[in-house]
Amino acid sequence: MEDEEFSYKGYSEGSESVPVTGSSSAEDEELAYTGYSDEDEEGYTPPAVYGDFIIEEFSSEVNVPRIAQKTGISQEVISYVFAVLYLIVGVLCVSITEQVQGVIPYIVGGVMALVGLIRFITAIIRKEYRTVKTNQTASSLIFVALGIMIIVERDWAITFISIVWGILGLMEAARAFNHAFSKIAASERCIYHIIKGIVEVVLAFMLLYEPDHHITLHIIVFGVQLIIDAVYMLPWVKRRFSLE
Repeated sequence: MEDEEFSYKGYSEGSESVPVTGSSSAEDEELAYTGYSDEDEEGYTPPAVYGDFIIEEFSSEVNVPRIAQKTGISQEVISYVFAVLYLIVGVLCVSITEQVQGVIPYIVGGVMALVGLIRFITAIIRKEYRTVKTNQTASSLIFVALGIMIIVERDWAITFISIVWGILGLMEAARAFNHAFSKIAASERCIYHIIKGIVEVVLAFMLLYEPDHHITLHIIVFGVQLIIDAVYMLPWVKRRFSLE
């Protein structure tokens, strides 16, 4: 009878304080939502996620410390590298907008396919498919397939990219306002995040309303935003204006 009682509880005799059956801890649940597993690359600690995962995954705030930890290069050096890349892409978006719009499907599709392939190979090497906490193996294949579709179906891709861009813009606006609210609560400067949030909301709704007509304007503004972000991510600028 006592053994049966233990079997219903999911415990074994002498270890009632330690569950035998699988249960999801808060840490496991967080890892499941953020897309990381506790078996991620050795020596790498996933960054704290404080907003939408899609936005965080591709943001400089997440990738700068991630690359620094993997390569051993200081975060300050990597921040300068990111700033230069942002500046170059931003200038191109502003100066040759029509040409950029023409190659956007190839850039977006190519990057998606390449990133998906790299993530798939990494997932296979790490045997990530053995756990259901994450879905990197499967999602990477979908990423590759979608990237190829964007390259092949170029005319459809422009509209699709515009709509997705608009949705991501709304998510980025929410993230910017979230930063602003946090800084207001801490009596810190928040004007940059407020302006960024307003701009993102306006452009996002414009793209979602008429995706084919406003993508040119969005590319220009996106270029300007990249240039501003390039300046913003410079370590000395963050220190000078208390933007960290």
